[in-house]
Amino acid sequence: MTTITGRVGGRSQGYDVNLGGTPTELKGRVGGVHIGRDLVLQITRTQVRGRLGGPTIGHDVNLALGNHTLSGRLGGGILGRNVDLTASGSSVAGRCGGLMSGFDVMLTITADGVKGRLGGARIGADVSLTGDAPPLLMALAATLAYDSLVEDSTATGG
Repeated sequence: MTTITGRVGGRSQGYDVNLGGTPTELKGRVGGVHIGRDLVLQITRTQVRGRLGGPTIGHDVNLALGNHTLSGRLGGGILGRNVDLTASGSSVAGRCGGLMSGFDVMLTITADGVKGRLGGARIGADVSLTGDAPPLLMALAATLAYDSLVEDSTATGG
């Protein structure tokens, strides 16, 4: 079974990540029982596609999978965000969103997962995920969790 578990953000303002499945499909949840989102990802040799959230309220995930890259779109053409992640050596780096409303991804690949930071030094979230999924998929899970956390915090005035 392929798994990704851990936390994005702190104890009081963060989201749990709990995903499990096979090398070709991951399912689970980012966030908690009441606030958070379901996540389903279908993985092929060249694509990662799926849904973050429910069938009515949520975002499509459409990414191209390369040897060391994941790039594509979270959400639609107008309200969505670009996602670009690159694995190089012992790190995964990239960006979600645009220059003004996006965030950086800076993660280190560890023996059992990824650790690091999303966003910046002052505004952002620490990441600690473990599991046996490839590091790019772990970085994607962290990116989707943080994007959801930011969106949900903005919607609730947090």
